[in-house]
Amino acid sequence: MSVFKKAAAFVTAISMAAAMTACSDTTYGMVIDDYTVPAGIYIYYANSAYSEAVSKIAAEKPDLDTSDAEALKETVKAETIEGMDSLTWIQNKAVELCANYVAVEKKFDELELELDEETELNLDYMVEYYWASYQASMEENGVSEDSFRKIMTSSYKSEMIFEHYYGIDGENGVTEDELKTYYIENNIRTQYVAFNLVDGEGNMLKSDGKEEMMDMVEDYQERVESAYDEGGVEAVMTEMNLVQDEYKAYCTSISEEAAGVTGAAAETTTTAEETTTEETTTETTAETETGTEETTTAAVETDENGSTVSETAAETEETTTAASDEEGDASDETTTTISYTNEKIVAVINEEDYEEGDTIPYSPCEEVYKKLISITDKDYGKPYIVEDDEVYYLVVRYEIEDRMTEEDLWNESQIYNVEVAKYGEDFDKYLEEWTAALTIQKNEAAIKRYDPFKFTF
Repeated sequence: MSVFKKAAAFVTAISMAAAMTACSDTTYGMVIDDYTVPAGIYIYYANSAYSEAVSKIAAEKPDLDTSDAEALKETVKAETIEGMDSLTWIQNKAVELCANYVAVEKKFDELELELDEETELNLDYMVEYYWASYQASMEENGVSEDSFRKIMTSSYKSEMIFEHYYGIDGENGVTEDELKTYYIENNIRTQYVAFNLVDGEGNMLKSDGKEEMMDMVEDYQERVESAYDEGGVEAVMTEMNLVQDEYKAYCTSISEEAAGVTGAAAETTTTAEETTTEETTTETTAETETGTEETTTAAVETDENGSTVSETAAETEETTTAASDEEGDASDETTTTISYTNEKIVAVINEEDYEEGDTIPYSPCEEVYKKLISITDKDYGKPYIVEDDEVYYLVVRYEIEDRMTEEDLWNESQIYNVEVAKYGEDFDKYLEEWTAALTIQKNEAAIKRYDPFKFTF
């Protein structure tokens, strides 16, 4: 969980004392209240601050070249961020992150919390796993394994503090019912099949190709509607899975068939004198269809916008056969469960969070998203066709509460994610208050020595 957000007036809200008397000692970055922050922890957070600076600059300059690390440092060094030179901004941010770290340590002790045995084991595993991968670069830049462990331990402590205040039945009175309500109001359960309208070269299909594709989508829609009329939502879920599978199979067969025709075309080219104009036209058309269907297949298998669509837990059909009894009699028992493999959970977007000119990450596209928002509970399970510029969609929205069980969507991890989504900003305010109350004495010699533009992470 990332709870260390920037306090808007942090640098001006606290008093930065003069450097310590023993300023030549660079084994520590600063002293915060009675806690001495090791140099390795400062270095780690200074590198984090550098990464955040790059992100801020990239947001302002989308064409920023980040491929060359050394050239990027020179570019960042020449920039200003929030009205100050980039080095000062990065150093201030690193101090802020160190203060957050100390605030978490102090609050954890104040609340008399403890890491349980399971958490300790998990922490040991995570430290060992990541240290094995990053030891060389960490040590080269001055971060010891001990400092690395302290930083990772702090993240676990932060989660425990958060749970103390905002976990179910925590100090602030959070209930599971209100978390469920929040999740239901901010997520959409859906299933859709995407029918791509561009060929392998990115060219749009001609009008007759689009009409043929629409005919296919309408046939599928009729099938799903019939399933709804005959068996309700569960029948729709089964039918939509069949549509998904059949469409994939269709795309594959078209691609394979077209590939065979392409091979024949190559042979015909060697004997051009025997090829008629009509045959050549047919072969050219087949090659174009090959590109189209290959692109369509990829569209089915690839999620259009992974950043705002989450894959749901997958359940598959299961068949159990009872063993024969002693007399030789046998009975077959078949248990079928609905498959959620092709479903998506789409996050509801608050458009007020975006400024004019911002790109709003609708998923899978604006047209589908707005259609999903408009579908009310009385129409859950009914199929709709949505036309985008380059894709036709067959879309269904389902009741999300049906899947909110411990075995499926409403598990321990999901509950925690919902707590963070709902109360993360409130916890950040707590953290800012705790941090603002700290007294910070920077070790200027260490801060000068550990120049973030010289790191080689």
